[in-house]
Amino acid sequence: MAATLSPPHNRGMLQNRHPPRVRMPPVSYYYPRSFTILVIIAMGVLILPLASGLINAVHVLQGVVDTQRQFARNSLAVTRDVRQIVESVSQVQRAAGQYHLLQDAEFGPALKMRFDELEDRLAQLDGRLADVPSRATLSALQVRSRSLYRQLRPGSFLDSERFHALGPAFDAMHAGARTLLVEADAAVQRELQALEATLQSTRQRLIGLALALIPLTLILAAVFSWMINRPIRQLKAAIQQLGQADLGPLPAINGPQDIVELGREIEWLRQRLQALEEQKQRFLRHVSHELKTPLASLREGVALLGDELAGSLNARQRSIVGIMDGGSRELQKRIEDLIRYGGMVRDAAQPPAAPQALAEALASVLTRQQLALDAHAIGVESQLDAATVFVDRSQLETVLDNLLSNAVKFSPEGGRILVKSAPADGGVAVWVCDQGTGIPRPERNRVFEPFFQGASQPASTIKGSGLGLSIVREAVLAAGGSVEVVDCPPWSTCFRLTWPSPP
Repeated sequence: MAATLSPPHNRGMLQNRHPPRVRMPPVSYYYPRSFTILVIIAMGVLILPLASGLINAVHVLQGVVDTQRQFARNSLAVTRDVRQIVESVSQVQRAAGQYHLLQDAEFGPALKMRFDELEDRLAQLDGRLADVPSRATLSALQVRSRSLYRQLRPGSFLDSERFHALGPAFDAMHAGARTLLVEADAAVQRELQALEATLQSTRQRLIGLALALIPLTLILAAVFSWMINRPIRQLKAAIQQLGQADLGPLPAINGPQDIVELGREIEWLRQRLQALEEQKQRFLRHVSHELKTPLASLREGVALLGDELAGSLNARQRSIVGIMDGGSRELQKRIEDLIRYGGMVRDAAQPPAAPQALAEALASVLTRQQLALDAHAIGVESQLDAATVFVDRSQLETVLDNLLSNAVKFSPEGGRILVKSAPADGGVAVWVCDQGTGIPRPERNRVFEPFFQGASQPASTIKGSGLGLSIVREAVLAAGGSVEVVDCPPWSTCFRLTWPSPP
């Protein structure tokens, strides 16, 4: 029988063997159509604040460099012009002395040229000075220069007495020039301090910008990391759900279009697996029931032969009848395991749970297992710190019976089996341990799969069906518990079961 499904775009919902689960509608977030585009957008958004911060820093630093360059140019020019004014005042006094004291008209052009140079330098400096004290001193110096020039300009000679009478005016000019030099230096120092304050403010601004960009970048990185990892986590959860043989509805995938399409393919795979699971269970049910009728006839015939209703039997014939009876009983047990496993997997409704005395259930199971225990001289120890388990009695005895059968099968001659219980996480935990060869770690996740049998099987026992531990898992999961293989030295193999507390 081959199960067929429609393609992913036209799928039908198949009946789930698990109880329906209520899912909240997924919150819709905007995603681009492609996962690659999402990554590119994330990288671009992360680079944007860093690039803008870098451009801003370069712009600010360029402004600082331009300010420094302008300051250096202006300060050098002011210092040079002031020193040249000091020198020009001396040159004007020297040229005036040559013209008036020597009474030589040839020095007239030189005197006029020196006064013109002084006026030009004073005018140039007037455009560079910005502070009020320096400009006031410069204005006073310009007034004195023009007044002195009106008295000393070429055209008429001054005698020695009148020329020397102008000495205080020259002294005032020299004093004004020196004062201007001091004030210009002070103005340069003030501008330098202002520039240093600007540099400090710029540095603090850049540090603040960097400190603001770091958390902003981290927040953006966290947001886009969440957006990228969210659909991946949803895909991982869906794959893990399928890996745990849970064929219920998968969580919705919300992300880029290509990831959503991949989620739809996984959903199609779930439906395919669900159909195959239904087909397998249907096959098991049919085969199990079809085998029961001829098996009943076979057992009845073996019983008639054993009762010698068809005639007396010799010793060899009785041995053969015993072998046939043992084989038919083993076959009947395997068929019953198939029917029980198929019923547990198929039926969603579970029998009502009630508080059960663990000691009574264990005693009932040990009674059925007593012949096998005596045959191998195996002792059973019990440490029941939790005396009551909230579960259906038949399920509890089924679980204990299968685990004890498994422990007897793998225990050595004269070995021991431990059954203990204890409160755990608001429920009850039960351990069933033996001294067998142990379960290799690669096989621990597979021992509960249907029909799985480990590589190390006892040579003296009949090979089982591989359904005992699967029945244990289905029974415990149906009761809301869990089962796992754990390490519990000095025991080589230990199964830990948990049942929840009553609601």
